[in-house]
Amino acid sequence: HGVIFEPDAYGRVLRALLEETGRCTVLTGTSFSEVAFREGRIEQVRLDNGMLVSADVFVDGTGGGALCKACGCEMMSGQESKDRFGEPSAPAAATNRLNGVTLIFRIAPVENAGIEPLPEGVPEACWWGNFGVMSAVRYPNGDYNCNMLPTMDGKECRALERDAAYAECRRRVAAFWHYVQGRWPELQRYRRSWTAPALGLRETTRVRGEYVLTEHDLVAGLSKQTHPDIVAIADHSMDRHGAGGGGGEVAEPYGIPYRCLIPKGCANLAIACRGASFSSLAASSCR
Repeated sequence: HGVIFEPDAYGRVLRALLEETGRCTVLTGTSFSEVAFREGRIEQVRLDNGMLVSADVFVDGTGGGALCKACGCEMMSGQESKDRFGEPSAPAAATNRLNGVTLIFRIAPVENAGIEPLPEGVPEACWWGNFGVMSAVRYPNGDYNCNMLPTMDGKECRALERDAAYAECRRRVAAFWHYVQGRWPELQRYRRSWTAPALGLRETTRVRGEYVLTEHDLVAGLSKQTHPDIVAIADHSMDRHGAGGGGGEVAEPYGIPYRCLIPKGCANLAIACRGASFSSLAASSCR
């Protein structure tokens, strides 16, 4: 379900492609502070650096649909009940449970075997429940991308401030890696070389769009879907990472209609991220 690549190399190539157009201005470390939204249209957005941006069309790629929220769009969060969309794998009653959070880290080979010592203040015993499992995928140069599943419960993460959640997840990663090295001797010839600068949030909030992708679409697959506006294809399992429930693997790839990217009531706004118009179950696959 993926293609392994070097993140830094990908970033450099993407930046070069954008610069090559001569039409893209990339601002990093920048958010928006205010939106002028009138009669179903965004007129302009004020950035937190004071800049005003006007455009014919805006695209929300913020993950949780922050621009959609600022425009007053209907948002969805947590697990929908079975009767909301008629999904067989949904719970009988709606819940506020969220997909688990991951803090990715990277390990690199070293000459001398050994177990990395724990940082000061990090205990050896697991203090948050259980150590869970790890998916380790090899980079082209022999390093491994390590995905601790999950590092933190989604609901717990949402209740914390961003910096506090990140700091706690860093502590958990250190304890987890110490635990893993003690039980899998082959990993004692590796050391942690990098930790992701941000948490991997699998689920926050989703917008209600012109169409809501549901488990029915995933089960039907491309062979039985009749949407005339499919713009993307996905095939990942419905995997809720500790949030409970889920429908498992899909039998074939399925399509995502363009209407999932159009928030209701917005004439010049699209959304292209995990916060698009998906049920919680559908989002656990196509995010």
